Amino acid sequence: MALGSREQEVGLNSGAKDWSPPPSPDMEELLQSVERDLNIDARQLAPAPGGSHVVALVPARWLTSLRERRLPLGSCPRAEGLSEAEVRTLLQRSVQRLPPGWVRVEVHGLRKRRLSYPLGVSLPLEEGSCSPETLTRFMQDVATRNYHNLWRHAYHAYGQPYSHSSAPSAVPALDSVRQALQRVYGCPFLPVGEATQNPSYARDSSWPSQGSLSCPSLLRAEALLESPEMLYVVHPYVQFSLHDVVTFSPAKLTNSQAKVLFILFRVLRAMDSCHRQGLACGALSLHHIAVDEKLCSELRLDLSSYERPEEDEKKETPVARDGADLESGGEGGGGPGCPTCQEELRGLVLDWVHGRISNFYYLMQLNRLAGRRQGDPNYHPVLPWVVDFTVPHGRFRDLRKSKFRLNKGDKQLDFTYEMTRQAFVAGGAGGGEPPHVPHHISDVLSDITYYVYKARRTPRSVLCGHVRAQWEPHEYPASMERMQNWTPDECIPEFYTDPSIFCSIHPDMPDLDVPAWCGSSHEFVAAHRALLESREVSQDLHHWIDLTFGYKLQGKEAVKEKNVCLHLVDAHTHLTSYGVVQLFDQPHPQRLAGGPALAPEPPLIPRLLFQTIQESTGQEDFSGPLTNGVGRLVLEATPCEAGWARDRPVAGEDDLEQATEALDSISFAGKAGDQLGSFSFSSQVPPGLLPFSVASASRPGRRNKTAGADPGEGEEGKILLPEGFNPVRALEELEKLGNFLSRGLGGRLEVPQQPQVQPPVQLRDLFQRDMQALGALLAEMVFATRVRTLQPDAPLWVRFEAVHGLCTRHPKEVPVSLQPVLNTLLQLRGPEGPRVVGRGKVDPLFEYRPISRGLPPPCPAQLLSPFSSVVPFPPYFPALHKFILLYQARRVGDEAQGRELVFALWQQLGAVLSDITPEGLEILLPFVLSLMSEEHTAVYTAWYLFEPVAKALGPKNANKYLLKPLIGAYESPCRLHGRFYLYTDCFVAQLMVRLGLQAFLVHLLPHVLQVLAGAEASQGESKGLVGAAEDEENELLGARPSPCAFGEEIQMDGEPAASSGLGLPDYTSGVSFHDQADLPETEDFQAGLYVAESPQSQEAEAVSLGRLSDESSASETSLGEERAVDEGGVPVDKSSLKSGDSSQDLKQSEGSEEEEEEEEGCEVLEEEEVRDGEQDEVTGASELTLSETVLSMDTVVANTACKTVRWLAAKLGPTVASRHVARNLLRLLTSCYIGPTRQQFTMSSGESPPLSAGNIYQRRPVLGDAVSGPVLGCLLHIARLYGEPVLTYQYLPYISYLVAPGSTSGPRRLNSRKEAGLLAAVTLTQKIIVYLSDTTLMDILPRISHEVLLPVLSVLTSLVTGFPSGAQARTVLCVKTISLIALICLRIGQEMVQQHLSEPVATFFQVFSQLHELRHQDLKLGPVGRSEGPLPEVAFSDGQQRPVDPTLLDELQTVFTLEMAYTIYVPFSCLLGDIIQKIIPNHELVGELAGLYLESISPSSRDPASVRPTVPSTHPEWDFQGGGYPKDDGHSGTFGSVLVGNRIQIPADSQPESPGLLGSISGVGRGDLFSESEDNALKRELPRSAHGLSGNWLAYWQYEIGVNQQDAHFHFHQIRLQSFPGHSGAVKCVAPLSNEDFFLSGSKDRTVRLWPLYNYGDGTSETAPRLIYAQHRKSVFFVGQLEAPQCVVSCDGAVHIWDPFTGKTIRMVEPSDSRVPLTAVAVMPAPHTSVTMASSDSTLRFVDCRKPGLQHEFRLGGGLNPGLVRSLAVSPSGRSVVAGFSSGFMVLLDTRTGLVLRGWPAHEGDILQIKAVEGSILVSSSSDHSLTVWKELEQKPTHHYKSASDPIHTFDLYGSEVVTGTMANKIGVCSLLEPPSQATTKLSSENFRGTLTSLALLPTKRHLLLGSDNGVIRLLA
Repeated sequence: MALGSREQEVGLNSGAKDWSPPPSPDMEELLQSVERDLNIDARQLAPAPGGSHVVALVPARWLTSLRERRLPLGSCPRAEGLSEAEVRTLLQRSVQRLPPGWVRVEVHGLRKRRLSYPLGVSLPLEEGSCSPETLTRFMQDVATRNYHNLWRHAYHAYGQPYSHSSAPSAVPALDSVRQALQRVYGCPFLPVGEATQNPSYARDSSWPSQGSLSCPSLLRAEALLESPEMLYVVHPYVQFSLHDVVTFSPAKLTNSQAKVLFILFRVLRAMDSCHRQGLACGALSLHHIAVDEKLCSELRLDLSSYERPEEDEKKETPVARDGADLESGGEGGGGPGCPTCQEELRGLVLDWVHGRISNFYYLMQLNRLAGRRQGDPNYHPVLPWVVDFTVPHGRFRDLRKSKFRLNKGDKQLDFTYEMTRQAFVAGGAGGGEPPHVPHHISDVLSDITYYVYKARRTPRSVLCGHVRAQWEPHEYPASMERMQNWTPDECIPEFYTDPSIFCSIHPDMPDLDVPAWCGSSHEFVAAHRALLESREVSQDLHHWIDLTFGYKLQGKEAVKEKNVCLHLVDAHTHLTSYGVVQLFDQPHPQRLAGGPALAPEPPLIPRLLFQTIQESTGQEDFSGPLTNGVGRLVLEATPCEAGWARDRPVAGEDDLEQATEALDSISFAGKAGDQLGSFSFSSQVPPGLLPFSVASASRPGRRNKTAGADPGEGEEGKILLPEGFNPVRALEELEKLGNFLSRGLGGRLEVPQQPQVQPPVQLRDLFQRDMQALGALLAEMVFATRVRTLQPDAPLWVRFEAVHGLCTRHPKEVPVSLQPVLNTLLQLRGPEGPRVVGRGKVDPLFEYRPISRGLPPPCPAQLLSPFSSVVPFPPYFPALHKFILLYQARRVGDEAQGRELVFALWQQLGAVLSDITPEGLEILLPFVLSLMSEEHTAVYTAWYLFEPVAKALGPKNANKYLLKPLIGAYESPCRLHGRFYLYTDCFVAQLMVRLGLQAFLVHLLPHVLQVLAGAEASQGESKGLVGAAEDEENELLGARPSPCAFGEEIQMDGEPAASSGLGLPDYTSGVSFHDQADLPETEDFQAGLYVAESPQSQEAEAVSLGRLSDESSASETSLGEERAVDEGGVPVDKSSLKSGDSSQDLKQSEGSEEEEEEEEGCEVLEEEEVRDGEQDEVTGASELTLSETVLSMDTVVANTACKTVRWLAAKLGPTVASRHVARNLLRLLTSCYIGPTRQQFTMSSGESPPLSAGNIYQRRPVLGDAVSGPVLGCLLHIARLYGEPVLTYQYLPYISYLVAPGSTSGPRRLNSRKEAGLLAAVTLTQKIIVYLSDTTLMDILPRISHEVLLPVLSVLTSLVTGFPSGAQARTVLCVKTISLIALICLRIGQEMVQQHLSEPVATFFQVFSQLHELRHQDLKLGPVGRSEGPLPEVAFSDGQQRPVDPTLLDELQTVFTLEMAYTIYVPFSCLLGDIIQKIIPNHELVGELAGLYLESISPSSRDPASVRPTVPSTHPEWDFQGGGYPKDDGHSGTFGSVLVGNRIQIPADSQPESPGLLGSISGVGRGDLFSESEDNALKRELPRSAHGLSGNWLAYWQYEIGVNQQDAHFHFHQIRLQSFPGHSGAVKCVAPLSNEDFFLSGSKDRTVRLWPLYNYGDGTSETAPRLIYAQHRKSVFFVGQLEAPQCVVSCDGAVHIWDPFTGKTIRMVEPSDSRVPLTAVAVMPAPHTSVTMASSDSTLRFVDCRKPGLQHEFRLGGGLNPGLVRSLAVSPSGRSVVAGFSSGFMVLLDTRTGLVLRGWPAHEGDILQIKAVEGSILVSSSSDHSLTVWKELEQKPTHHYKSASDPIHTFDLYGSEVVTGTMANKIGVCSLLEPPSQATTKLSSENFRGTLTSLALLPTKRHLLLGSDNGVIRLLA
């Protein structure tokens, strides 16, 4: 018995291995020689699938020494810390993470003994590749090669048999290959193994140190090695090959012919360079093309095909091959429908069905054919669980359902499917890869399950890495029952074959228990295997095959069986090397098991047995009718015959149509999205030309190889033949011989037997075989799903026959663009195709004809030539290829190199983008994105490449792909010198134009402003603006119900988070503009509505950009790349100045202000420049005390940003500037003061005595003041631009919000943001008061007192409120408040102080008395300590009981010291004179304290080293002789103008600027930095700006800043803001440009005008146009702008395309027939550059503005007569066009194919206007008074609005609302969402005169442009 079980065990174990064939003898030999020669441990080697090379796991250090060619090569270190199982796993293909310090390499080997044959090396004619190819040169080359080939062909046929010359020269193949490899890879062979001792291998210094590839797009070699028996090429490990892409990620290539062609282009480039170096590429297959996530392909050569079997090896092969031939012939192998590739699978299926092979063997073979790999944790073979283990010998499982379904239950799977389907329909998250695709099953066998199954045999470290990070051995299933019950995945073969899998290698994990009915693991494995082979399993196994490998994986069958697998439907575009592979698309036949009861003997039926049979069938859960096996097969098969066809979506399954497209892997056929045109073989050369092109074909200076002598050049048209040339002679000789034989000898003519001389292999033949392999490879790519069953190591002739059959049988599946090249390479066109003659490893399959269609046999150079037209490569491919090579050759180690690389790429980019298509952009974009996300190149990529790339993409795609990396560039903390580029106004202008205004304001503006607060702002604060926005919004709107200060309800806008929190997907791995083809796109409605436009003249833009990029780079390079950090400022400053100039050019060209205003603004700017200079000095001084690391770079960046923000404030107009710029700056001001370091007093230069002659109060700036300088500067600039209302209506309410007490009653402690807010508020108030006029100041004085001063003082003097930064912050606030109150006192005079400010002043002084009293009561408070209870109340002398926090006493006493009493008493006693006694009850006490302070400081006590240095006081005299000045003033005539004597200077406000230490009381003396005029002014006038707010503009602005930004509704108030008169006829169309600062209008007066949209006056002012285009001959009815090229399109029956900056016409498109004018026009969105136009004969034409002629022409009528096309609209994606006819009919057309998707009668009247919105929504209005909203492909409208009186003839879209206009001058707002709503407003005659003819909306500014019939356009809000 024991013996029997052992045999069984042996059989089982062998069974586990027999499914994957053992390594071939060749592979065994290669493994041994690699181990021997390279000293790599055998355990670290694994044969690669396909058997062509070895994969080795080696240390990175070893590889480096190999690269650097250090000899001798030491033995490769072993993987000591890793177990054998781990090493085995790390060598698996699907594993990507390796332990640090280890890498994988590929070792390709060539056996020298097989390279001993001679190889003829007649190289092809050398191509002069230096100069670009021209048509003449191409034709000459073709003619020359044809001549050579024909001659050689004739010689072989007629000359060679009779010539007895010696064979052509040949060299040993070994030498040829060795030299060619060294040339191709650019490095010499290194000796290894025994050859290392050979002294002849001297190190050759002529080779470059690192293998520099002479062949682009070829996989580089790490090293070339040579041992006595082998040549080795060591490559880096290839993670993904093209085979993986077409098998597991086909979505990466679908919908894009350009990607496939580009892969082919790069492969041809690599082949071409190899052929030029004399190296053949071998039998290439999909496995030989390495690709990365960017789809950048590299060729890996197949060197093994150079090997020629030796004589003794040859003898065995023919027999085997003949046997194979016979067998396939016997099977009817050549029959139709059975290509070679299906042969093996067909044989397997038949063998299994007829019972010739076991279930186990068959399933293992299916796993192998599906690509599953033994031991790969992600892609291990799967077998079904056939029983559960609950009863003896198990209960059979239902094989009709997947294990996942049995485990989870139908309910859960339905729920998963429904939830993912709903999410899918809703469109996923923000337009990235759809995250939710409807599916039931995520995986058949996950890596976690695999490791749990094999937990007993897997090292602990691996289990912790994959299953659970913490080691919990008892969490793993302990028994087979538990395992089977727990897992949703299928079983693995080991449970059927390997008893050792149950034995644990872990001391703390018990063995896996076998079921109780088995004695041992051996017994269980035998029983389990027997159950797998049982009849019950066999008769149902085909259902499981259908679910796992068959037709139930896709289509409606998958939905029905709840078997929709995520891997197949998620259309993922990331690369992977595993997934789910479908082998069958028809129902699998059942196994023929014979009748169940037919045993040889009739059975006895005792009663007992009968019962058990009944029980067992009951247990199997089979329903009644299914027991008849044969019948069941028929029943199953019938419904499927008309079932799911591969390319046709099933009717009625709409919800799954999107999801089931994913595995139609690359069926490009029929997709007419290729804009590559059709091909003609017109380059065929007429035969008559050939004789004359022979002499001229050999160019001067080239050797003529055919004829011995050089042909004479002089004689025109004569053919010079070799001497004695007589083609008829051989025929005459033959005739003579025949005559002689028949007549003379009476015999027959016999052809002599030529001795068979094997000619040497020619390199030319190898090259031809390369081309045939390329043809097979391309066909395998097209028919990827049909050739899955081909072995990876199938010989070339087998692959060729398979694909040749497929191409001839399914020609329609071959994409149009690949048909000609496949015809050429595989010779498909002949009557019966080429016959395969060469089946050897080095022979070509067949001989190409010498001339085919006028061309020589194909070679890479010919296919690459733009003139051969065999492959329709788009014209931008060579430039794109060059761009990618530049990118790949990069070595970026620092910023300078990063800049050089990006600059080089920028120079190359123009050629790429000149005529790129959207498909080409998909290839280019991942490279740009990865540059934008790398540290050293991010900034320069944004600067150089953003503009051209975003221009090609258009705003919508630029937002989708470029926004996230741009935010990353702004957020990156690295201090790059070039960072200031991102803040220049010309770059910001590009951002606004290319991303659209709204996206810029929400996402990027906060980052531009952030830098004003200093680059050293803490990283935690970097998200500050965005985060704070929301908090403030909530606090302002929620927590404070009472109306805000100044009668305004302040509402801050909380923009959505703009930082890395954005839900933006990452596209570096690949881009497809076609993703989510059928989903509604959920981006904002608005996103599709801007037509990108830059208000700059393109010339100016080019000039300024050119100047910025080229010259600055030149200047910096010449300066030695910004030599050192400290000198870095020099070149950078230069270029920042330069950028300033160029931005001035920009501003002038775009005219953001009128000329006269430029003049008037100059003074302001000059003052600002002066002030900027001061700031710089100050900052410079302050930095000395800071840490030395703060670079001057930060100052440059802040200054650049400052200028940009000022320019932006003017450009954006008052409402947008206030809502976005000012609000963010106000928030930023708070963050300038956060943290103790920002609150340190700064040392001032110059020793100024305290309060010496003339200092009324002390100015003691803190570091935060230095930081906030630029922010305050920008805030005040906005006030200068738009006037005083900005100060009173926006800044002051925000200040009162900052200082308002918190919502909780009496908080004991502030938070640090509130503390900083108080400091910011006081600083800003001081700035504002200087700029307020006298009347305004008096008007708002009570409010300032109550809502600013008192709240600040209540916190400052509070006995219960603590400051987070302690005494320091309180001291700073105290000093600032003193100077603020003193400033107000100086402005308003004594009487007004008594009247309005007595309370704040008294409160301030009161705190000294309270502390004085507390000091005497101190003993009582001591014991209370820090109790948590209520605070103790203390009675004060004024009779009040106040709570006191004893813990704060120290802090308060540290602040309100004698020094502070002195600081506060002196200015106020000086300012208030006698009034001080009336206002301040305790003035005597404070005076005493001040006196004590003066006594305490004397020169002797000064200690320079003390912590708190005091400045020496020069004789403490109170120099107040002039100090009686308030009395002089109080009665002076002008209110507030204080007469300050010579000696007393009163600084107006503290402009705190520099850092320092706490406690220096350096006042601002005469020698101080701050004694400049600006800072000492008490009052400054705001300049009168042309943009100042008044009248209607002011009213509208006040309303706008109070509106919550989250409000998505359009509110129309009828406020007239501006008028634009000028047209003499009715205005027919109005179109704003995307930045909303200009708009276009077209009129009946045959002109188009460009108008500026800047605010002027009070709403009654009129604006003149900037430009008038007057080239039209008729009334203009359409005007719009093309997003990508930025030109204007206008139409009057003919289309004019013109430049909006110069007014010059670029192109005119006249109708082909003047009687058929154009009636409607629309522009295509970027990245398209086309205009679509409809003519009166219902024809739709597309014109590309960059190219002459028409693109497409489609007929719309289709037999009907729907009338004229009135309106056209293009969907935001550019994929469909809808046309509206005068009959009310609408037609929807696919722009890619020209197919009419839908035509329907939409309205009863003439269609007036149509617009297309995101999410496939159409809005149409008609003369039947209706406005209707449609979904593109749904029959019924989603909304229908009816206008009562007259039709809606014009409308525009705002978010999810439609703003409509009628002839009765009514403006309506309708909703596109549920529930429908409509509101209308009648325009008043004072706001709008005439009849409304056209309407346009400015979405960001929320204005309406209304055109009238009298030619005037009005701007209303």
